[in-house]
Amino acid sequence: MKLKCPGCSKLLQVPDTAAGKTVKCPCGKQLRVPAPKATASTGATRPTAAPTRPAASARSPQPAASPLGADAGLFDELTETDLSPVAVAPKPGMMPTASSGGGHNPYASSLHEASNSVATTSDKFASQNKRFLNYFIDGIFVQVFSFGIGIVVGFGFIAMYGVEMTPEQEATMGLVSTGLGLGFFAFYYVFMEAIFGATLAKFITKTRVVSVDGDKAGFGKILGRSLARMIPFDPLSYLFGDNRVGWHDSLSGTRVIDLKKV
Repeated sequence: MKLKCPGCSKLLQVPDTAAGKTVKCPCGKQLRVPAPKATASTGATRPTAAPTRPAASARSPQPAASPLGADAGLFDELTETDLSPVAVAPKPGMMPTASSGGGHNPYASSLHEASNSVATTSDKFASQNKRFLNYFIDGIFVQVFSFGIGIVVGFGFIAMYGVEMTPEQEATMGLVSTGLGLGFFAFYYVFMEAIFGATLAKFITKTRVVSVDGDKAGFGKILGRSLARMIPFDPLSYLFGDNRVGWHDSLSGTRVIDLKKV
């Protein structure tokens, strides 16, 4: 026979032997299968006994109607199995945390999951020595490219105004060189880490930038990470707390891992 679920309006095919029993819809709602009606036969019909129904006093009291208009009996037929925790598959790059005896909470905040995963994978962080080596090598690359940009700008202004430039023209040249240098600084870190997850120095030291949950860091995190580099004394932040995590790491929700430890 077919039975329609009032919750999801789905038609369920149930066997005749399930008459008078309770079946569970894929949506989770418990449905009672009605007893089959008596059918007429060619011979003398034998009266069928009415299906036994529980006494009205044995039924659980119906809750009052919800003021929000929800079905008051929506959770009446839920069982302990329905309310048991659901196993959640860990994200790629995340290590399962040890259970504290209370089981996994499927309703825990994603920030809680991220903090747990970082705590269990902190042994994969790049060392303080590699972080300073990255800073030093990237600084050389940025300085060299910025110097090249300054030379190009200088030749461009000389071509436009000649060697003897006015103080205003020299000031303008300096502003243009500085602006392009800062732009290249931001472009270097944002472009390289957003696309490849590493700068030129990180390719050399075999380190990569990831988000705190072990996934690839998104563009927003990389942009925030690059802007946080401009905080004064950011390189000195490695001297405080966890010396493998700097301010631009913690503020942007990113970490630098050592590929040799993965």
